Amino acid sequence: MGALASWVVLAMALGQSSAPYVRSRVSPGDASTQCLYWTQSRIVWQQSTVGNQRVTNHTEFKAISDSFQSWQDIFASCGNLTLEEGPRVSSRKVGYERTGSNINLMLFRSRSCREVVDPSDACNNLDTCANTYDCWDDSNGTIAITLTTYDERTGVVYDSDISFNAAQFNFTTGNGGPCGIVATPDCVETDVQNTATHEVGHFVGLDHTLATGSTMNPSAPPGETEKRTIDTGSRDFVCAAYPKGSATKPCIPLPDTGNGGGDGDEDEDGGSCAAASGGLAVLPLLAAASLFARRRRRGGR
Repeated sequence: MGALASWVVLAMALGQSSAPYVRSRVSPGDASTQCLYWTQSRIVWQQSTVGNQRVTNHTEFKAISDSFQSWQDIFASCGNLTLEEGPRVSSRKVGYERTGSNINLMLFRSRSCREVVDPSDACNNLDTCANTYDCWDDSNGTIAITLTTYDERTGVVYDSDISFNAAQFNFTTGNGGPCGIVATPDCVETDVQNTATHEVGHFVGLDHTLATGSTMNPSAPPGETEKRTIDTGSRDFVCAAYPKGSATKPCIPLPDTGNGGGDGDEDEDGGSCAAASGGLAVLPLLAAASLFARRRRRGGR
């Protein structure tokens, strides 16, 4: 069996679907748990002023803006959500704080935590090294990751941040062919817009699908730019989950609260989770392919 075929079998064994789109769940892949979704009509997201420290032209800002705009165009057509870019910020902290102001942050981490954090540092056990040292602290080979904080009872999202692994990957914004042994100025290695468009899919509540050609398909060879264009299945998700003129649709009906799924508040006994998803990880079976990996952890509000 070939490497790609082996990976497909592995992905299917892990429960990944080939449906046109798959909504993220409180428990990934568990249809008995609630979907993750926003209930606000307007979501402001912001980029770190630092950008990608490993480049000088800083075209990554526009590439990320274009990624969000491609989703916003669909929401404007058939959805009820507005994705609005706010001013760039100096903050380098991802995650949700129960008190204080929170932002939906997009940032690049340019150094690995393994290189700057002492193994005995308490942050390793607390899972706080990334924010403490402004470093990339996720699985080896992961290109980007989306950390979403949500109500574990209702699935309502409170906050979502996207981090790009510039410590290990060379992000590009060109429109040429894949970078070869001798890179050309316009060649594509790890495309920012390709990666960001997939991550914004997680941001709005999509999980992975094995559907061929999907923006949310977990495979992506180096030099790929196809995910810059959002597929029909992902477009259908927006229209169905966030219907224009109606409340956002949860997967499991909720008690009527008058707002179609909760207002994002919770009582003192309520709980929440932070789920990190998205990200590209180079496959050991196929050097030219990549895999968007998922990691989960407790935390947040």
